[in-house]
Amino acid sequence: MESVHSARSGRTGLSDLSGGCRQEEHDSTRRGRRSSVLANHKSRIAFLLGNTLVFALGGLAVKAVSLVLMPLYTTALTAGEYGTAELLNSAIEIVLPLLSLGVVEALYRFSIDDDVPKDELFANSLLVLGSGIVCTGVLCSLASAVWGMGHVVSFFVLFCSVCVFKATTQLARGLGHVRRFVAYGLINALAMVIATYLLLFRAHLGVDGYLWSFTIGYLVGGLAAFLGSAEYRLLVPFRADRVLLRRMLVYSLPLVPNLLSWWLVSVSGRYAVLWGSGLVAAGLFTAASKMPSIINIVASVFQQAWQYSTAREIGSPDRGVFFGAVLRGYSLATLSAAGLVIALNRPISRLLLQTEFADGWRYVPLLMLAATFGVMTIFFGTFYQALMSSRMLMVSTMLGAVVNVVLAVVLVPFMGPWGAGLAGAVAYALVLVVRARDLRGRIDLPIDRSRLTYQLALLSGIAACMSVDGGPWLTATVWTCLALLATSDMKVLATSTRAVVGTLVARRAGRR
Repeated sequence: MESVHSARSGRTGLSDLSGGCRQEEHDSTRRGRRSSVLANHKSRIAFLLGNTLVFALGGLAVKAVSLVLMPLYTTALTAGEYGTAELLNSAIEIVLPLLSLGVVEALYRFSIDDDVPKDELFANSLLVLGSGIVCTGVLCSLASAVWGMGHVVSFFVLFCSVCVFKATTQLARGLGHVRRFVAYGLINALAMVIATYLLLFRAHLGVDGYLWSFTIGYLVGGLAAFLGSAEYRLLVPFRADRVLLRRMLVYSLPLVPNLLSWWLVSVSGRYAVLWGSGLVAAGLFTAASKMPSIINIVASVFQQAWQYSTAREIGSPDRGVFFGAVLRGYSLATLSAAGLVIALNRPISRLLLQTEFADGWRYVPLLMLAATFGVMTIFFGTFYQALMSSRMLMVSTMLGAVVNVVLAVVLVPFMGPWGAGLAGAVAYALVLVVRARDLRGRIDLPIDRSRLTYQLALLSGIAACMSVDGGPWLTATVWTCLALLATSDMKVLATSTRAVVGTLVARRAGRR
Protein backbone atom coordinates (compact mmCIF):
# COMPACT_ATOMS: atom_id res chain seq x y z
CA MET A 1 0.00 0.00 0.00
CA GLU A 2 2.84 2.29 0.82
CA SER A 3 4.44 1.62 -2.56
CA VAL A 4 1.17 2.30 -4.35
CA HIS A 5 0.69 5.44 -2.34
CA SER A 6 4.23 6.48 -3.10
CA ALA A 7 3.74 5.86 -6.79
CA ARG A 8 0.54 7.85 -6.79
CA SER A 9 2.21 10.61 -4.86
CA GLY A 10 5.08 10.62 -7.31
CA ARG A 11 2.72 10.84 -10.28
CA THR A 12 0.76 13.58 -8.51
CA GLY A 13 3.90 15.49 -7.83
CA LEU A 14 5.05 15.17 -11.40
CA SER A 15 1.60 16.21 -12.58
CA ASP A 16 1.62 19.23 -10.29
CA LEU A 17 5.08 20.12 -11.46
CA SER A 18 4.08 19.75 -15.10
CA GLY A 19 0.90 21.74 -14.52
CA GLY A 20 2.86 24.41 -12.71
CA CYS A 21 5.29 24.64 -15.60
CA ARG A 22 2.45 24.94 -18.12
CA GLN A 23 0.82 27.62 -15.97
CA GLU A 24 4.09 29.53 -15.78
CA GLU A 25 4.48 29.24 -19.56
CA HIS A 26 0.90 30.48 -20.02
CA ASP A 27 1.47 33.38 -17.66
CA SER A 28 4.74 34.18 -19.38
CA THR A 29 3.07 34.09 -22.79
CA ARG A 30 0.24 36.29 -21.56
CA ARG A 31 2.70 38.77 -20.07
CA GLY A 32 4.63 38.74 -23.32
CA ARG A 33 1.50 39.45 -25.32
CA ARG A 34 0.51 42.22 -22.93
CA SER A 35 3.98 43.74 -23.20
CA SER A 36 3.84 43.45 -26.97
CA VAL A 37 0.42 45.13 -27.11
CA LEU A 38 1.61 47.86 -24.75
CA ALA A 39 4.76 48.44 -26.79
CA ASN A 40 2.72 48.55 -30.00
CA HIS A 41 0.29 50.99 -28.41
CA LYS A 42 3.13 53.24 -27.29
CA SER A 43 4.73 53.10 -30.73
CA ARG A 44 1.47 54.18 -32.38
CA ILE A 45 1.06 57.03 -29.93
CA ALA A 46 4.68 58.03 -30.51
CA PHE A 47 4.12 57.90 -34.31
CA LEU A 48 1.04 60.10 -34.00
CA LEU A 49 2.79 62.58 -31.71
CA GLY A 50 5.86 62.63 -33.93
CA ASN A 51 3.81 63.53 -37.00
CA THR A 52 1.90 66.10 -34.95
CA LEU A 53 5.14 67.77 -33.90
CA VAL A 54 6.33 67.85 -37.50
CA PHE A 55 3.08 69.46 -38.65
CA ALA A 56 3.27 71.87 -35.73
CA LEU A 57 6.61 73.21 -36.88
CA GLY A 58 5.07 74.54 -40.07
CA GLY A 59 1.35 74.22 -39.56
CA LEU A 60 1.21 76.62 -36.66
CA ALA A 61 3.11 79.21 -38.64
CA VAL A 62 0.90 78.74 -41.68
CA LYS A 63 -2.38 78.86 -39.79
CA ALA A 64 -1.26 81.75 -37.63
CA VAL A 65 -0.46 84.00 -40.59
CA SER A 66 -3.99 85.28 -41.10
CA LEU A 67 -4.31 85.84 -37.36
CA VAL A 68 -1.01 87.70 -37.14
CA LEU A 69 -1.99 89.83 -40.12
CA MET A 70 -5.30 90.81 -38.50
CA PRO A 71 -4.00 94.17 -37.20
CA LEU A 72 -2.70 94.93 -40.71
CA TYR A 73 -5.98 93.95 -42.37
CA THR A 74 -8.06 96.02 -39.98
CA THR A 75 -5.71 98.97 -40.51
CA ALA A 76 -5.62 98.86 -44.32
CA LEU A 77 -9.31 98.01 -44.82
CA THR A 78 -12.51 99.48 -43.50
CA ALA A 79 -15.02 97.25 -41.74
CA GLY A 80 -17.12 97.12 -44.92
CA GLU A 81 -14.13 96.29 -47.16
CA TYR A 82 -12.88 93.62 -44.80
CA GLY A 83 -16.33 92.07 -44.63
CA THR A 84 -16.54 91.97 -48.44
CA ALA A 85 -13.04 90.49 -48.82
CA GLU A 86 -13.66 87.78 -46.24
CA LEU A 87 -17.04 86.87 -47.68
CA LEU A 88 -15.48 86.40 -51.13
CA ASN A 89 -12.58 84.44 -49.66
CA SER A 90 -14.97 82.23 -47.71
CA ALA A 91 -17.07 81.61 -50.83
CA ILE A 92 -14.17 79.54 -52.21
CA GLU A 93 -15.03 76.93 -49.57
CA ILE A 94 -18.45 76.37 -51.15
CA VAL A 95 -17.47 76.76 -54.80
CA LEU A 96 -14.49 74.38 -54.69
CA PRO A 97 -16.19 71.19 -53.44
CA LEU A 98 -19.31 71.89 -55.50
CA LEU A 99 -17.59 72.35 -58.86
CA SER A 100 -14.72 69.88 -58.24
CA LEU A 101 -17.06 67.10 -57.01
CA GLY A 102 -15.00 66.79 -53.81
CA VAL A 103 -12.16 65.16 -55.76
CA VAL A 104 -9.46 66.73 -53.56
CA GLU A 105 -10.66 64.61 -50.64
CA ALA A 106 -10.49 61.49 -52.80
CA LEU A 107 -7.01 62.45 -54.02
CA TYR A 108 -5.63 62.46 -50.50
CA ARG A 109 -7.47 59.35 -49.26
CA PHE A 110 -6.58 57.17 -52.27
CA SER A 111 -2.96 58.35 -52.34
CA ILE A 112 -2.43 56.68 -48.93
CA ASP A 113 -3.22 53.23 -50.37
CA ASP A 114 -0.23 51.46 -51.94
CA ASP A 115 -2.29 49.60 -54.56
CA VAL A 116 -3.53 52.77 -56.30
CA PRO A 117 -1.46 53.98 -59.31
CA LYS A 118 -0.42 57.50 -58.39
CA ASP A 119 -0.05 58.73 -61.96
CA GLU A 120 -3.62 57.76 -62.85
CA LEU A 121 -4.87 59.17 -59.54
CA PHE A 122 -3.20 62.55 -60.16
CA ALA A 123 -4.34 62.70 -63.80
CA ASN A 124 -7.96 61.95 -62.86
CA SER A 125 -7.90 64.64 -60.18
CA LEU A 126 -6.51 67.27 -62.56
CA LEU A 127 -9.18 66.47 -65.16
CA VAL A 128 -11.98 66.99 -62.64
CA LEU A 129 -10.39 70.14 -61.21
CA GLY A 130 -9.87 71.51 -64.73
CA SER A 131 -13.57 71.03 -65.47
CA GLY A 132 -14.37 72.85 -62.23
CA ILE A 133 -12.16 75.78 -63.25
CA VAL A 134 -13.95 76.07 -66.61
CA CYS A 135 -17.37 76.06 -64.91
CA THR A 136 -16.19 78.67 -62.40
CA GLY A 137 -14.97 80.90 -65.21
CA VAL A 138 -18.37 80.72 -66.93
CA LEU A 139 -20.22 81.52 -63.71
CA CYS A 140 -17.90 84.45 -62.93
CA SER A 141 -18.47 85.88 -66.41
CA LEU A 142 -22.24 85.64 -65.92
CA ALA A 143 -22.00 87.21 -62.46
CA SER A 144 -20.09 90.16 -63.88
CA ALA A 145 -22.16 90.66 -67.03
CA VAL A 146 -25.65 89.97 -65.68
CA TRP A 147 -25.52 90.97 -62.03
CA GLY A 148 -22.66 93.48 -62.18
CA MET A 149 -20.69 91.84 -59.37
CA GLY A 150 -17.29 93.32 -58.59
CA HIS A 151 -13.91 91.69 -57.90
CA VAL A 152 -14.83 88.82 -60.26
CA VAL A 153 -11.40 88.46 -61.86
CA SER A 154 -9.65 88.40 -58.46
CA PHE A 155 -12.07 85.76 -57.22
CA PHE A 156 -11.60 83.53 -60.29
CA VAL A 157 -7.81 83.66 -60.15
CA LEU A 158 -7.96 82.89 -56.41
CA PHE A 159 -10.11 79.83 -57.15
CA CYS A 160 -7.59 78.57 -59.72
CA SER A 161 -4.70 79.02 -57.30
CA VAL A 162 -6.53 77.13 -54.55
CA CYS A 163 -7.13 74.21 -56.96
CA VAL A 164 -3.41 74.08 -57.80
CA PHE A 165 -2.35 74.25 -54.16
CA LYS A 166 -4.86 71.65 -52.95
CA ALA A 167 -4.03 69.13 -55.67
CA THR A 168 -0.25 69.31 -55.35
CA THR A 169 0.05 69.51 -51.56
CA GLN A 170 -2.58 66.85 -50.75
CA LEU A 171 -0.88 64.41 -53.12
CA ALA A 172 2.47 65.09 -51.45
CA ARG A 173 0.89 64.55 -48.05
CA GLY A 174 -0.74 61.27 -49.10
CA LEU A 175 2.59 60.03 -50.47
CA GLY A 176 4.05 60.41 -46.98
CA HIS A 177 6.10 63.56 -47.68
CA VAL A 178 5.20 64.98 -44.28
CA ARG A 179 8.17 67.30 -43.83
CA ARG A 180 7.93 68.52 -47.41
CA PHE A 181 4.19 69.13 -46.95
CA VAL A 182 4.98 71.36 -43.99
CA ALA A 183 7.66 73.16 -46.00
CA TYR A 184 5.20 73.86 -48.82
CA GLY A 185 2.82 75.41 -46.30
CA LEU A 186 5.61 77.61 -44.93
CA ILE A 187 6.46 78.78 -48.45
CA ASN A 188 2.80 79.57 -49.00
CA ALA A 189 2.64 81.60 -45.78
CA LEU A 190 5.85 83.54 -46.52
CA ALA A 191 4.73 84.40 -50.05
CA MET A 192 1.34 85.55 -48.76
CA VAL A 193 2.91 87.82 -46.11
CA ILE A 194 5.18 89.48 -48.68
CA ALA A 195 2.30 89.87 -51.16
CA THR A 196 0.03 91.33 -48.44
CA TYR A 197 2.60 93.98 -47.61
CA LEU A 198 3.21 94.92 -51.24
CA LEU A 199 -0.40 94.89 -52.43
CA LEU A 200 -2.24 96.23 -49.38
CA PHE A 201 0.23 98.62 -47.78
CA ARG A 202 2.35 99.72 -50.68
CA ALA A 203 -0.04 99.58 -53.62
CA HIS A 204 -3.25 100.14 -51.55
CA LEU A 205 -5.33 97.81 -53.74
CA GLY A 206 -8.01 97.23 -51.09
CA VAL A 207 -10.24 94.17 -51.53
CA ASP A 208 -8.50 93.08 -54.73
CA GLY A 209 -5.12 93.34 -53.02
CA TYR A 210 -6.42 91.15 -50.17
CA LEU A 211 -7.58 88.44 -52.60
CA TRP A 212 -4.46 88.61 -54.77
CA SER A 213 -2.19 88.18 -51.73
CA PHE A 214 -3.86 84.82 -51.04
CA THR A 215 -3.62 83.92 -54.73
CA ILE A 216 0.12 84.51 -54.86
CA GLY A 217 0.68 82.49 -51.70
CA TYR A 218 -1.27 79.50 -53.03
CA LEU A 219 0.42 79.58 -56.44
CA VAL A 220 3.95 79.74 -54.99
CA GLY A 221 3.19 76.98 -52.46
CA GLY A 222 1.58 74.78 -55.14
CA LEU A 223 4.52 75.23 -57.52
CA ALA A 224 6.92 74.29 -54.71
CA ALA A 225 4.97 71.07 -54.09
CA PHE A 226 4.79 70.24 -57.80
CA LEU A 227 8.56 70.55 -58.14
CA GLY A 228 9.68 69.46 -54.65
CA SER A 229 7.76 66.17 -54.65
CA ALA A 230 8.56 65.56 -58.35
CA GLU A 231 4.85 65.33 -59.17
CA TYR A 232 5.61 66.36 -62.76
CA ARG A 233 6.95 62.83 -63.31
CA LEU A 234 3.42 61.48 -62.78
CA LEU A 235 2.12 63.48 -65.74
CA VAL A 236 4.48 62.07 -68.37
CA PRO A 237 2.70 60.37 -70.00
CA PHE A 238 -0.69 61.75 -68.93
CA ARG A 239 -2.78 58.68 -68.10
CA ALA A 240 -6.31 58.79 -66.77
CA ASP A 241 -8.32 55.73 -65.80
CA ARG A 242 -12.13 55.53 -65.92
CA VAL A 243 -12.41 52.68 -63.42
CA LEU A 244 -10.31 54.51 -60.84
CA LEU A 245 -12.18 57.75 -61.57
CA ARG A 246 -15.47 55.96 -60.86
CA ARG A 247 -14.09 54.68 -57.52
CA MET A 248 -12.91 58.18 -56.63
CA LEU A 249 -16.29 59.73 -57.43
CA VAL A 250 -18.18 57.05 -55.49
CA TYR A 251 -16.14 58.11 -52.48
CA SER A 252 -16.08 61.88 -53.09
CA LEU A 253 -19.58 62.66 -54.37
CA PRO A 254 -21.32 62.00 -51.02
CA LEU A 255 -18.73 64.33 -49.49
CA VAL A 256 -19.93 67.25 -51.62
CA PRO A 257 -23.17 67.82 -49.68
CA ASN A 258 -21.16 67.15 -46.52
CA LEU A 259 -18.60 69.85 -47.37
CA LEU A 260 -21.33 72.28 -48.44
CA SER A 261 -23.26 71.61 -45.26
CA TRP A 262 -20.09 72.11 -43.23
CA TRP A 263 -19.58 75.43 -44.97
CA LEU A 264 -23.14 76.42 -44.07
CA VAL A 265 -22.52 75.56 -40.42
CA SER A 266 -19.20 77.41 -40.22
CA VAL A 267 -19.73 80.42 -42.49
CA SER A 268 -23.46 81.01 -43.02
CA GLY A 269 -23.63 82.99 -39.77
CA ARG A 270 -21.64 85.79 -41.44
CA TYR A 271 -24.16 86.03 -44.27
CA ALA A 272 -27.06 85.90 -41.79
CA VAL A 273 -25.56 88.83 -39.89
CA LEU A 274 -25.05 90.68 -43.19
CA TRP A 275 -28.72 90.12 -44.04
CA GLY A 276 -30.10 90.89 -40.60
CA SER A 277 -27.74 93.54 -39.21
CA GLY A 278 -25.88 95.14 -42.12
CA LEU A 279 -22.37 95.19 -43.55
CA VAL A 280 -20.69 96.85 -40.57
CA ALA A 281 -22.05 94.27 -38.13
CA ALA A 282 -20.96 91.53 -40.54
CA GLY A 283 -17.45 92.98 -40.53
CA LEU A 284 -17.37 93.01 -36.71
CA PHE A 285 -18.72 89.46 -36.56
CA THR A 286 -16.21 88.28 -39.16
CA ALA A 287 -13.33 89.91 -37.30
CA ALA A 288 -14.48 88.25 -34.07
CA SER A 289 -14.73 84.93 -35.95
CA LYS A 290 -10.99 85.13 -36.59
CA MET A 291 -10.28 84.78 -32.88
CA PRO A 292 -11.55 81.18 -32.61
CA SER A 293 -9.10 80.34 -35.37
CA ILE A 294 -6.57 79.95 -32.54
CA ILE A 295 -8.25 76.72 -31.44
CA ASN A 296 -8.65 75.69 -35.08
CA ILE A 297 -4.91 76.19 -35.54
CA VAL A 298 -4.10 73.88 -32.63
CA ALA A 299 -6.63 71.28 -33.74
CA SER A 300 -5.74 71.34 -37.46
CA VAL A 301 -2.10 70.57 -36.72
CA PHE A 302 -3.17 67.41 -34.90
CA GLN A 303 -5.88 66.52 -37.43
CA GLN A 304 -3.37 66.31 -40.27
CA ALA A 305 -1.45 63.62 -38.39
CA TRP A 306 -4.65 62.01 -37.05
CA GLN A 307 -6.14 61.44 -40.52
CA TYR A 308 -3.09 59.43 -41.52
CA SER A 309 -3.09 57.39 -38.29
CA THR A 310 -6.80 56.50 -38.46
CA ALA A 311 -6.46 55.33 -42.08
CA ARG A 312 -3.59 53.05 -41.00
CA GLU A 313 -5.13 51.77 -37.76
CA ILE A 314 -8.82 51.41 -38.67
CA GLY A 315 -8.37 47.68 -39.38
CA SER A 316 -6.17 46.79 -36.40
CA PRO A 317 -7.66 44.37 -33.81
CA ASP A 318 -6.90 46.57 -30.78
CA ARG A 319 -7.90 49.86 -32.37
CA GLY A 320 -10.37 50.64 -29.58
CA VAL A 321 -7.63 51.02 -26.97
CA PHE A 322 -5.66 53.31 -29.25
CA PHE A 323 -8.65 55.41 -30.36
CA GLY A 324 -9.97 55.77 -26.80
CA ALA A 325 -6.61 56.96 -25.48
CA VAL A 326 -6.26 59.51 -28.28
CA LEU A 327 -9.81 60.79 -27.74
CA ARG A 328 -9.20 61.45 -24.03
CA GLY A 329 -5.94 63.26 -24.73
CA TYR A 330 -7.41 65.26 -27.61
CA SER A 331 -10.47 66.41 -25.65
CA LEU A 332 -8.37 67.47 -22.67
CA ALA A 333 -5.87 69.42 -24.79
CA THR A 334 -8.44 71.03 -27.09
CA LEU A 335 -10.92 72.09 -24.42
CA SER A 336 -8.17 73.40 -22.12
CA ALA A 337 -6.65 75.45 -24.96
CA ALA A 338 -10.09 76.86 -25.82
CA GLY A 339 -10.72 77.76 -22.18
CA LEU A 340 -7.37 79.57 -21.97
CA VAL A 341 -8.09 81.62 -25.10
CA ILE A 342 -11.54 82.57 -23.78
CA ALA A 343 -10.06 83.58 -20.42
CA LEU A 344 -7.55 85.83 -22.21
CA ASN A 345 -10.14 87.15 -24.65
CA ARG A 346 -10.01 90.82 -23.67
CA PRO A 347 -6.21 91.37 -23.88
CA ILE A 348 -5.97 89.28 -27.08
CA SER A 349 -8.80 91.27 -28.68
CA ARG A 350 -7.15 94.57 -27.76
CA LEU A 351 -3.96 93.31 -29.39
CA LEU A 352 -5.47 91.96 -32.62
CA LEU A 353 -8.46 94.20 -33.26
CA GLN A 354 -8.22 97.87 -34.12
CA THR A 355 -10.50 100.53 -32.58
CA GLU A 356 -13.14 100.22 -35.32
CA PHE A 357 -13.50 96.50 -34.52
CA ALA A 358 -13.12 96.75 -30.73
CA ASP A 359 -16.73 95.81 -29.95
CA GLY A 360 -16.19 92.44 -31.59
CA TRP A 361 -14.69 91.03 -28.36
CA ARG A 362 -18.17 90.32 -26.96
CA TYR A 363 -18.86 87.69 -29.60
CA VAL A 364 -15.57 85.83 -29.17
CA PRO A 365 -16.45 83.52 -26.20
CA LEU A 366 -19.60 82.17 -27.86
CA LEU A 367 -17.81 81.76 -31.19
CA MET A 368 -14.92 80.02 -29.43
CA LEU A 369 -17.38 77.61 -27.79
CA ALA A 370 -18.93 76.85 -31.17
CA ALA A 371 -15.49 76.34 -32.73
CA THR A 372 -14.56 73.90 -29.96
CA PHE A 373 -17.67 71.82 -30.63
CA GLY A 374 -16.64 71.98 -34.28
CA VAL A 375 -13.12 70.60 -33.82
CA MET A 376 -14.46 67.80 -31.62
CA THR A 377 -16.90 66.99 -34.41
CA ILE A 378 -14.08 66.89 -36.98
CA PHE A 379 -12.21 64.43 -34.75
CA PHE A 380 -15.11 61.98 -34.96
CA GLY A 381 -15.59 62.69 -38.66
CA THR A 382 -12.09 61.40 -39.38
CA PHE A 383 -13.28 57.87 -38.58
CA TYR A 384 -15.80 57.98 -41.42
CA GLN A 385 -13.04 58.97 -43.85
CA ALA A 386 -10.89 56.07 -42.66
CA LEU A 387 -13.83 53.68 -43.07
CA MET A 388 -14.57 55.21 -46.50
CA SER A 389 -18.15 55.54 -45.28
CA SER A 390 -19.42 58.99 -46.08
CA ARG A 391 -23.19 58.54 -45.68
CA MET A 392 -23.52 59.33 -41.95
CA LEU A 393 -20.80 61.95 -42.32
CA MET A 394 -23.02 63.65 -44.87
CA VAL A 395 -26.30 63.13 -42.96
CA SER A 396 -24.97 64.49 -39.66
CA THR A 397 -23.44 67.58 -41.26
CA MET A 398 -26.57 68.29 -43.31
CA LEU A 399 -28.65 68.06 -40.13
CA GLY A 400 -26.35 70.58 -38.45
CA ALA A 401 -26.51 72.88 -41.49
CA VAL A 402 -30.32 72.91 -41.52
CA VAL A 403 -30.49 73.63 -37.79
CA ASN A 404 -27.86 76.37 -38.10
CA VAL A 405 -29.55 78.17 -41.00
CA VAL A 406 -33.02 77.98 -39.44
CA LEU A 407 -31.83 79.21 -36.05
CA ALA A 408 -29.71 81.99 -37.61
CA VAL A 409 -32.66 83.26 -39.67
CA VAL A 410 -34.90 83.21 -36.59
CA LEU A 411 -32.45 84.61 -34.02
CA VAL A 412 -30.37 87.20 -35.92
CA PRO A 413 -33.23 89.73 -36.39
CA PHE A 414 -33.76 89.73 -32.61
CA MET A 415 -30.27 89.07 -31.23
CA GLY A 416 -28.00 90.35 -33.98
CA PRO A 417 -24.56 88.65 -34.16
CA TRP A 418 -25.34 86.88 -30.87
CA GLY A 419 -28.03 84.91 -32.67
CA ALA A 420 -25.61 83.72 -35.36
CA GLY A 421 -23.08 82.64 -32.73
CA LEU A 422 -25.71 80.74 -30.74
CA ALA A 423 -27.02 79.04 -33.88
CA GLY A 424 -23.53 77.84 -34.74
CA ALA A 425 -22.89 76.49 -31.23
CA VAL A 426 -26.18 74.53 -31.20
CA ALA A 427 -25.54 73.13 -34.69
CA TYR A 428 -22.00 71.96 -33.90
CA ALA A 429 -23.14 70.40 -30.61
CA LEU A 430 -25.90 68.49 -32.42
CA VAL A 431 -23.50 67.10 -35.04
CA LEU A 432 -21.09 66.07 -32.26
CA VAL A 433 -23.76 64.09 -30.41
CA VAL A 434 -25.05 62.38 -33.56
CA ARG A 435 -21.59 61.28 -34.72
CA ALA A 436 -20.47 60.08 -31.30
CA ARG A 437 -23.60 57.94 -30.87
CA ASP A 438 -23.34 56.51 -34.39
CA LEU A 439 -19.63 55.62 -34.19
CA ARG A 440 -20.08 53.67 -30.97
CA GLY A 441 -22.03 51.12 -33.01
CA ARG A 442 -19.55 51.04 -35.90
CA ILE A 443 -16.17 50.74 -34.23
CA ASP A 444 -14.79 49.92 -30.80
CA LEU A 445 -14.58 53.49 -29.54
CA PRO A 446 -14.75 53.88 -25.76
CA ILE A 447 -16.14 57.31 -24.82
CA ASP A 448 -16.09 58.53 -21.21
CA ARG A 449 -19.35 60.44 -21.54
CA SER A 450 -19.50 61.70 -17.96
CA ARG A 451 -15.97 63.12 -18.09
CA LEU A 452 -16.51 64.70 -21.53
CA THR A 453 -19.82 66.24 -20.40
CA TYR A 454 -18.09 67.64 -17.30
CA GLN A 455 -15.33 69.18 -19.44
CA LEU A 456 -17.80 70.75 -21.89
CA ALA A 457 -19.88 72.14 -19.00
CA LEU A 458 -16.79 73.83 -17.53
CA LEU A 459 -15.91 75.33 -20.91
CA SER A 460 -19.48 76.59 -21.38
CA GLY A 461 -19.33 78.24 -17.96
CA ILE A 462 -16.06 79.99 -18.88
CA ALA A 463 -17.62 81.26 -22.13
CA ALA A 464 -20.73 82.54 -20.34
CA CYS A 465 -18.70 84.42 -17.73
CA MET A 466 -16.37 86.05 -20.28
CA SER A 467 -19.23 87.25 -22.51
CA VAL A 468 -20.12 90.04 -20.09
CA ASP A 469 -18.30 92.75 -18.19
CA GLY A 470 -17.56 91.44 -14.71
CA GLY A 471 -15.66 92.18 -11.56
CA PRO A 472 -12.86 90.30 -9.76
CA TRP A 473 -15.22 87.57 -8.54
CA LEU A 474 -16.15 86.70 -12.12
CA THR A 475 -12.50 86.60 -13.14
CA ALA A 476 -11.73 84.30 -10.20
CA THR A 477 -14.59 82.02 -11.25
CA VAL A 478 -13.24 81.81 -14.79
CA TRP A 479 -9.72 80.86 -13.72
CA THR A 480 -11.04 78.35 -11.18
CA CYS A 481 -13.10 76.65 -13.90
CA LEU A 482 -10.06 76.68 -16.19
CA ALA A 483 -7.92 75.01 -13.52
CA LEU A 484 -10.60 72.33 -12.99
CA LEU A 485 -10.78 71.80 -16.75
CA ALA A 486 -7.02 71.46 -17.22
CA THR A 487 -6.79 68.89 -14.38
CA SER A 488 -9.97 66.96 -15.22
CA ASP A 489 -8.01 63.92 -16.49
CA MET A 490 -4.77 63.59 -14.54
CA LYS A 491 -3.98 60.13 -15.94
CA VAL A 492 -4.03 61.39 -19.52
CA LEU A 493 -2.15 64.53 -18.53
CA ALA A 494 0.69 62.51 -16.97
CA THR A 495 0.79 59.94 -19.79
CA SER A 496 0.77 62.57 -22.52
CA THR A 497 3.54 64.54 -20.83
CA ARG A 498 5.75 61.44 -20.65
CA ALA A 499 4.97 60.55 -24.28
CA VAL A 500 5.81 64.04 -25.56
CA VAL A 501 9.05 64.14 -23.58
CA GLY A 502 9.97 60.65 -24.81
CA THR A 503 9.27 61.61 -28.43
CA LEU A 504 11.38 64.75 -28.17
CA VAL A 505 14.26 62.83 -26.54
CA ALA A 506 14.09 60.10 -29.19
CA ARG A 507 14.13 62.64 -32.04
CA ARG A 508 17.04 64.51 -30.47
CA ALA A 509 18.96 61.25 -30.05
CA GLY A 510 18.22 60.32 -33.66
CA ARG A 511 19.84 63.53 -34.91
CA ARG A 512 23.11 62.67 -33.15
